[in-house]
Amino acid sequence: MAIEDTLLRQRKVLAEFGELALLSDDLQQILDQACHLVGDALQTHLAKFMLLEDDGVTLTLQSGVGWTPGVVGNVRVRAEQGTPERYSLDTSNAVISADVSAETRFRYHEFQQRNGVRAFVNVLVHGATETRPFGIFEVDSRDPRSFSESDVDFLRGYANLLGAAFKRSKAMQAMQLTQEKLRESERHYRIAAQLNPLWPWTADNQGAVLSLDPRWYEYTGRTSEQTLGRQWLNAAHPDDKISFARLWNQSLANTQPFDAQIRLRKHTGEYRWFRIRAFCSLDADGHCQQWYGTVEDINERVQLEAALRDWNDLLEERIAKRTAQLEAEQHERAVAESKLRQSQKMEAVGQLTGGIAHDFNNLLAGITGSLELMQRRIDSQRYDELSRYNAVALTSTARAAALTQRLLAFSRQQSLRPEVLEPRKVVAGLEDMIRRSVGPSIQVESIFSSNDTIKCDPNELENALLNLAINARDAMPTGGTLRIEVQRSVIDEKSAGEKLIPPGAYVAISVADSGTGIGADIISRVFDPFFTTKRIGEGSGLGLSMIYGFAQQSGGQVKIQSTVGLGTTVTMYFPLVRHSVTPFKAAAASQAPAPLPGHNETILLVDDEAAIRQMVAEYLSETGYRIIDALDSVSALKQAEKNPHIDLLLTDIGLPGAMNGVGLAEELRSRDPSLKVLFITGFAEGERLVSADAKTRVMTKPFRLAELGQRVRKLLQPDDHGTGAS
Repeated sequence: MAIEDTLLRQRKVLAEFGELALLSDDLQQILDQACHLVGDALQTHLAKFMLLEDDGVTLTLQSGVGWTPGVVGNVRVRAEQGTPERYSLDTSNAVISADVSAETRFRYHEFQQRNGVRAFVNVLVHGATETRPFGIFEVDSRDPRSFSESDVDFLRGYANLLGAAFKRSKAMQAMQLTQEKLRESERHYRIAAQLNPLWPWTADNQGAVLSLDPRWYEYTGRTSEQTLGRQWLNAAHPDDKISFARLWNQSLANTQPFDAQIRLRKHTGEYRWFRIRAFCSLDADGHCQQWYGTVEDINERVQLEAALRDWNDLLEERIAKRTAQLEAEQHERAVAESKLRQSQKMEAVGQLTGGIAHDFNNLLAGITGSLELMQRRIDSQRYDELSRYNAVALTSTARAAALTQRLLAFSRQQSLRPEVLEPRKVVAGLEDMIRRSVGPSIQVESIFSSNDTIKCDPNELENALLNLAINARDAMPTGGTLRIEVQRSVIDEKSAGEKLIPPGAYVAISVADSGTGIGADIISRVFDPFFTTKRIGEGSGLGLSMIYGFAQQSGGQVKIQSTVGLGTTVTMYFPLVRHSVTPFKAAAASQAPAPLPGHNETILLVDDEAAIRQMVAEYLSETGYRIIDALDSVSALKQAEKNPHIDLLLTDIGLPGAMNGVGLAEELRSRDPSLKVLFITGFAEGERLVSADAKTRVMTKPFRLAELGQRVRKLLQPDDHGTGAS
């Protein structure tokens, strides 16, 4: 409440002073009252206004309260380097000193020390359009104290009103001086015209200015040739010309009175606000004969209104800030929950790192172990067992590639390849693999109540079933029953709301176990990415979240039911479709067909990975191709200059240097538009960077060399393999 009380007190003082500044013609009274009222607003002992003289350095203490006799009206100081007044004049910033005794930035004047000044804050007093300030307004205290940003904002608004009062006073003084000169004039008409603050002007019925008061020429410094007709608009502010001319043309068209505000340029370069009015003199037939108007200087009024608006805006802004603080306090619980969620995200990153490292280490162990045994058999010339170890290594690399694809699919950088299939055939084909994965202590049962078809990615469906089977195995450490069931499920309106899927016919694939179950406190989180109940390093937490994303991308849904001590059932719902079934092979190691031999075609091979270049170059050379290799686009272009005829560019998309594989292909095709290109890439977005066509193909790493040979043959001789689509 202290802040609100202070703001209300300051606002009351500002309103009272603003009224005085608008109504009073006595500048000294305004200054004295300004010093008196500010003490009430900020609850201080001392206040003063120091008038800046024409030399821009000397300051006269013109008005103040609380000072010892002889100070006000007599003290003159110089704003030299090292004084707070100099700092304010140089930077236009307020100076705040909470304790003068501890201040090291400035030196202070003798009259301040005599009066026991211990703290102060000052602001410059500017006119609305003046480049040089009128002076410095300062609030002092005989006790150390701090001044808040709110106090400084209040003083700036206060100083704006004071500056406007100075401007108004100067204008009045100028007017009084003009009046004194006019009284001395012998021409009564000129006296009357000069005393009138409105400058008369006339225009013909087409809007061309015929005459203007001499004060127009004195103010603008323009000649009559630069003014009459429509030339006078050149004295207007550039931002006001178009809108003002449009309003004037409207009045000319409908002969309605004209009234508008505009900024006009003074001969010194500054702009002031004026109000321009005019009415049309009509003849007996109602036609416009001539326009008569006035020009009124309203700059002081506009500036005072602007100062009051600025203060009101500032006050509203501070109230809005305070309101926001209160709302922030009310939402403290939401902020705490947000921090907790961030903490959980960091925990999820740790779980992901451990789980992925565990999976890849297992795969690398199988690969390195197989390679070591193969080398031992080669060293001992026992070649008959090499194919067995080779098969183990290839299986491990395929599983590693599958894990990478799972990560890409999770990040939505791997597209699904849906096919129409029968889920019961997929389950039946996986049953032996599932039995081997879960072990002999778990009995596996398959129940097929439906032979309906669905449309989804068969590989992702296999991955989902294997993930659920492994999760079920981990939930039954002492053995149990694993039941996989495929059945039709018709979802009505009521069930659709519970299952969050549209009503209709679905195929439900359920995986149920008789294991430990999942507690109610964590079952709502099991589909969250990276969430896992396993220990660090035993799982990535991607399994169930992957299944959830796969089902939704396939137009379906996943639901889980669990009871602690009785087991868990996970059911995947897929929309039933009625289309011909795509032939489907269950997961198994397949032999790639032997590629057809090449005919000594020239292939430019570009890859920054030396091992890939060596393997691909050796394989393609053995299958009948002439290979030229390079590690980046620069060396590839040099090879192309030496070998002008190239049949195929085989390049990685991501190459070191300024030009990647896509740019290299464009450069070489600008020389030979018929060039065939096969991109190989391990980049997740690689397939989106190029468009495949009859002369362009994309292949994702890792790949089998035999499959690479097939792709090369299809590009170079598509007639050997149909159309060559890949």
